Formats: sequence, C-alpha cells, structure tokens
Amino acid sequence: MSSPKTPGQDNHVGCLDGLRGLAATWVFLSHVQMLSGLQPLPVLAWGDLAVDLFMMISGFLMAHNYLTRSAREPWQAWSTWRAFWVRRYFRIAPAYYLLLAVALIMGPMLGSYRADIGEQFPQTLTPTARYLDDSVGNIMYHVTFLFGTLPEYAFRTPLPDWSIGLEMQFYALFPLLMLAIGPVFKLWRHILVFAGALGVYLLVRRHASQFEMPAFLPLKLHVFLLGIALAFAKNGRGRLGPWAMVALICAYALYKQPNVHGAGFALVAAGFGWLVSSQSQSGLLRRMREVLSSAPGRLAGEYAYSFYLIHLLLLIPLAGFLVSNPWYLELAPILRFALCAAGAGVGSFVLSGLLHRFVEQPGIQFGKRLLGGRSPAVPTGSIRRAG
Repeated sequence: MSSPKTPGQDNHVGCLDGLRGLAATWVFLSHVQMLSGLQPLPVLAWGDLAVDLFMMISGFLMAHNYLTRSAREPWQAWSTWRAFWVRRYFRIAPAYYLLLAVALIMGPMLGSYRADIGEQFPQTLTPTARYLDDSVGNIMYHVTFLFGTLPEYAFRTPLPDWSIGLEMQFYALFPLLMLAIGPVFKLWRHILVFAGALGVYLLVRRHASQFEMPAFLPLKLHVFLLGIALAFAKNGRGRLGPWAMVALICAYALYKQPNVHGAGFALVAAGFGWLVSSQSQSGLLRRMREVLSSAPGRLAGEYAYSFYLIHLLLLIPLAGFLVSNPWYLELAPILRFALCAAGAGVGSFVLSGLLHRFVEQPGIQFGKRLLGGRSPAVPTGSIRRAG
C-alpha cells in the first residue's frame, strides 16, 4: 500500500480517467447487445457490473479527495460539507437537466422505436411508461433528484438515470459516512458502518423490494463503502493490507450474490483495488496505469459522464429505425451489433464532447465561483446503469 499523502501533493489518480471511460463503454456495449438482438454474452451483457465499478470509483474518489484535502477542509466543518455538496451538484446537474429535458421531449418517439425493437426481440421489452410520463410529479422528482427514493419514479425516463438518483443519495450521506469511519481506517468501524447500513435496509426492505432497478441507496451502499475502504488503502490510512482487502471484497461479493455474478463482482473489485491501491511497480500494472492515464484515457474519462447519459437517446432511434428494414434483420446478430455500436458510438462520443465543453465545464466553473474559487472541482466518479 502507498504511503500517506503530504499536504499539497497532487491527489489526482490518473488511471481512474481511462477506467471511467472503459466502464461507460461497457455499459454502452451491453445496451447495444440487447437492442441489436444479440444473444447475451458473458461479461459483455453484465452492464450492471460496469455500474458497480462506477460506484466503487465514486466511493474511492470522494474518499480519496476528502482524505487529501483534510488539512485545509476539516471533516467536522460545515463549510467542508457545503463545499462538497456544491461541487457535486454542479458537476452532475447541468448536463443532467439538459438531457432530461431532451429525453422528455423525445419520449414518445423513443417509446415508439423501443416498441418496434421489442416486437422483433421480445426478450428486450421494457415498460413503455418510462418513455411517456411527462407529468409534473415525475419532472419535479427528477429535478430535485428525489426520484431514486421512490419506486414509481426511479425508472421513469428514457435516460439510464436511475443511478444518478442513487449517486446523489450517496453524496448527501457521504460526509456523515466519513465521520463515522474516521480519519484512520479501522476494520471494526467499517463493519459497524456496514452493519448500520444493513440494519436500515432490513427496516425498509419492503419498500426496497419494489424498485425495478436498485436506485435506492440501501440496496447499493455496500459497493460505495468498498470504494471508500480502497481509498484508505491508497492513502496509507490504517491497516488494510492485501489479504484484508481480499477478504473484504469476497465478503461484499457474497453479500451481493453468492453465484457466478457475485464472483464477477469480486473479480472487478479485486482488479480495481489492485490497480488503484497497490504499491507494486510490476511491468503489467505500470503499463495498465500508463495506458489508462494517457491522453486518450483522460479524454475518455472526461466524456464518460455525458456519454453514459446520452447514448440511449441515439442508440434507441438508430436500432428502432434499423429493425424496420428487412435487410437488417437478415444480418448475422454480430453484424447488427457492430452496425449499432458504430453508429450510436460515434454520435454519442461527438455529442458528449460538446456537452463536456459547453455544459459540464461551465457548470463546474459556476460551482467554483459560488465557493469563491477555493478548491478545484474534482472529476466525477459517477456513472450509471442499464436500461
């Protein structure tokens, strides 16, 4: 594990840039596989694991920045909490609000295309109500980010935004979580925090069972907590050695699902922990970090949030248009997959670049101005899920 950071030392973990880009691509390809009628393939079809990776990145990145800023931003100070919430809101909200408006306007068209896809590939059918609900209640719950706490609204727009609501719930609770875990990692405190989270889940499990997607924080808090633990390991704050880290990952994997999918989660979590927390300078690990931190990796990380949000707004119309053509349906499934991936992928990448430059960055700068420019905005660790 790495040694503690000194005050003022660069707190950027470069490999997270490319990792966010890879996770966004994984979610995108899992949706392409589904909407092109390609039979589910192991790993590729598990887009939910990519979103779990985003949650671990989010937990890690929030805790990492909290730890490295603690000298100038004390955890107990209200100003620290306020700064954290302002940064996160203006990192997430501007692009989300814009695309939410676009998605609601496009909803009937997207619903029609989605029904056409479902007619050809019945196994992909999804509730049409998520494309047609432009009610005041649905809009207000999404604008306030409260939709993730209510099963009737958590999966109610054409965007894959149920995980945005989940992320905002995590941000709301995060300063309290860090106070509970403490400035030095101690396993018993982490277990107590998890036990408290589990207790809350047991109290609200009837409510939680009504969610079509796990948009309610008690369903996913353990994934964020794992990312937080790995941030303490990265910063040398406490004794979370390799074997303790492996044991923690396995425990959370069993809690998630004691099956092949849970094993996949364990592998993803172990790979992430090894990448961001290991002191090893082995050739393979060093090369992976260099590639993920390279200029293409940084670009992919910068665009990842907008790419995640926008891709279904392009993929659904493209796939819906193509299924109306007999020649497309006669293609081999892998060719349908490639055609959808190329068309929607290029368009989503270009538009996400524009969103990053003209919406995300101005939003970040506005948040900084509200805080008096005291601290740099941090890259998002968030990104979200399937649909």
